[in-house]
Amino acid sequence: MFIQLKRCQRSLSITSLFCGAFLFASVSHAACVNGLRQETPTSRFTLQADVVTDTHTGLMWQRCALGQQWQTEKSRCNLNLEQQRLFTWPQALEASKASPLGGYSDWRLPNKNELASIVERACTGPAINETVFPSTTAAEFWTSTPGRREGGYAWRINFKTGDILNIQTDQTYSVRLVRDAQ
Repeated sequence: MFIQLKRCQRSLSITSLFCGAFLFASVSHAACVNGLRQETPTSRFTLQADVVTDTHTGLMWQRCALGQQWQTEKSRCNLNLEQQRLFTWPQALEASKASPLGGYSDWRLPNKNELASIVERACTGPAINETVFPSTTAAEFWTSTPGRREGGYAWRINFKTGDILNIQTDQTYSVRLVRDAQ
C-alpha cells in the first residue's frame, strides 16, 4: 500500500539548542496523509492574534507555547529567549498561574483529554494544525493529568506523533496553556 504525504502548512516548527554562543535551530513542517479527514480543521477555530478559541470544545488556547512569543507581522510564534521554555510537571502547573495573556488570569495546564483534542492525527512532525498553532515544536507537552502509577508520574502528549504517555514528572517538556472560553 502506498501512502502519499504532502506538506500541510507553510509555517515553521523550530526546536532550538544553545551551544556556547551559537543558536542552532532545526526546522520542520508537518507531513500529512492526503485524503485523510482532518480532525482539527481551521474552520473549527476562531483565530485571534495570540489566542484561539475552539468552537467544538469551548476552550481558548494560547497559540504559542510558553517560551515563545506571538509575532503579529508574520503570524507565527518566535522563540523568546527571556522566558523558560521547558518545565518539569510541578513547574508547568505553577507556570500556568503566572500567564496574563490576552488580559485573562485564569490560564491553566490542560488535562489529557483537552490537550489531545488539538492533536491532528492526519499529520506528524508536528501532529497539529499549523495554521491554528504555528511554530509548534514536534515535542512533548505536559498535561495536568496525574499518572496512573504511584506518585511521580503525569501524562504528556508527543506532538511529533500524537502519542500520549505516562512519564516521570521530573522530566522537562513544553507547555501550552488553556482556559474555558465562556
